[in-house]
Amino acid sequence: MIIGVPRERKTLEKRVALTPDGAAELTKRGHTVLIEKNAGAGSFFSDDDYSSVGCEIASTLTSVWSRAELIVKVKEPHEEEYSLFRPGLALFDYLHLASMPEVAEKLLSAKVTGIAYELVQTNDRRLPLLEPMSEVAGKLSVLNGSYSLLSQNGGRGVLLGGTVGVAPGKVVIIGAGIAGRNAAEVALGMGARVTILDVDYRKLEAAKIQFNNRAIVVHSTRPSIERAIRNADLLIGAVLIPGAAAPRLITREMIASMKQGSVFVDISIDQGGCSETIRPTSLDEPVYVQDGVVHYGVCNMPAQTPRTSTLALTAATLPYIIELADRGIQGALTSNPSLRGAVNTHGGMMTNEPCGESLAIPYIPIETALREAPLSV
Repeated sequence: MIIGVPRERKTLEKRVALTPDGAAELTKRGHTVLIEKNAGAGSFFSDDDYSSVGCEIASTLTSVWSRAELIVKVKEPHEEEYSLFRPGLALFDYLHLASMPEVAEKLLSAKVTGIAYELVQTNDRRLPLLEPMSEVAGKLSVLNGSYSLLSQNGGRGVLLGGTVGVAPGKVVIIGAGIAGRNAAEVALGMGARVTILDVDYRKLEAAKIQFNNRAIVVHSTRPSIERAIRNADLLIGAVLIPGAAAPRLITREMIASMKQGSVFVDISIDQGGCSETIRPTSLDEPVYVQDGVVHYGVCNMPAQTPRTSTLALTAATLPYIIELADRGIQGALTSNPSLRGAVNTHGGMMTNEPCGESLAIPYIPIETALREAPLSV
């Protein structure tokens, strides 16, 4: 199979979808790997690193997309890439289509098979390709939040760990999943007072045990969220419903009740965000102020640590990329329910029900779509 790896084009996105070591595993199996020139430079992988393991270095974006049968990326396609979509092409990356209606429309109209990293799910309901970036984003959310709290950045001037004679800052985290617990780990490590809210009792129990009762765990309801965030110095949204738009659990009124100069970091912005006041921002302009609260809505937070993120991502995705390449797209989707359930679009059909509901697009089961539009690769 011909596997294409384009250079990422999202603002300041420096991750790459495959490390040279990962690419070597594919070339050793007889597959062709096309790497766009300088695709790995942001993660400190040179073109020579890739060519030395048998990859072909493509000089243009078009040459990657036009030859590849499977495109492997990190983030959703950029508008420069829409014109390169074609029927029968498979795309494997973080799609987050519930908050990307334009991308969804382009994939559907071009009959691209769009397989989402974030929807690959194991039998025990783990999301193995989302977990590594959720871990990175959770840790970075506290670092970015504490930086935004500095007075020169428009924040309240609060040191999360406090100091002798001064109480620590208060961090409130909505969501006790992978991202939320990693945010809590860093915040507690900095000496902050941490409150975690979730509707899932098992996740709250796991957090309580993990942090040895150092974090306050609270069942999430509208009143409990209102009470918790009113005095927060740093609020972190880490809410996830796989495939669907994130629920808007945090209202405008809640944000307006927060202290002037406090900070809100929304990790769930990839899926539209969990607050009525949040909107996507970029790494070159990461924050804005609304109702006196600094809002941080960067959709590709792990791009700030591209080397670590790329290594972690490839370690997670490579087994699935190998399966898609070795068995062919049709064979892999037919035999592997984890991959099959991650297909968002196929043959012009929306094949993920929560995503379809979020975008008001009729849903067709993937099994039906594969029968009606079988792939030749």
